Amino acid sequence: RLCYHKRNFTEKYYYQLRIRYNEHLNENTIEQAARFIFLVHTSFNGIYRVNAKGEYNVPIGKMNPSLPTLEHLKKISNKLQNIEIQTRSYEEILPFVEEGDFIYLDPPYPPLNWNNQLQQFTSDKFTAKDQKRLALFANELSIKGCYVMISNSDVPIINHLFKSKKWKKKKLETTRWVSCKSERKKVSELIIMNYN
Repeated sequence: RLCYHKRNFTEKYYYQLRIRYNEHLNENTIEQAARFIFLVHTSFNGIYRVNAKGEYNVPIGKMNPSLPTLEHLKKISNKLQNIEIQTRSYEEILPFVEEGDFIYLDPPYPPLNWNNQLQQFTSDKFTAKDQKRLALFANELSIKGCYVMISNSDVPIINHLFKSKKWKKKKLETTRWVSCKSERKKVSELIIMNYN
């Protein structure tokens, strides 16, 4: 299915496929999985963003995508055998975690300017209050004896929320697209951990 999408790939095809993907959001089919993989690999900057209706709305990006091979997808499939994946709010997992579990949190990053809602990629907008709730949750996980890793923006609010000595912060410099005008900017991101 991915090869079929690649053979037919044009700008017009991308937007038609995006419409089809949004028409089938609640389906767990091979067709929908192939649409998702193809769209993410051909979208602008490879991001996943939805509008207020929960519809995928990222514009086209790469015209010559590097798609996963059948061999790669089979390896992933084998690794996922006997694994249960659930979609739920991070706040709902606390009763299921145990001491020694590793938890990785990758929330929507706060924008450099909180007024720029376009930089927030979820339909309900992950606000400063949400970042504070996530930090409290991470502390609960830490108290429970979990190994916690969080990736986030290197901005004042995040540094403040994780200022306790139990949180180790590692800065990473990365290059991000900051607009659809091919403008790239070096930014600092954080890996935050409660372990060495």
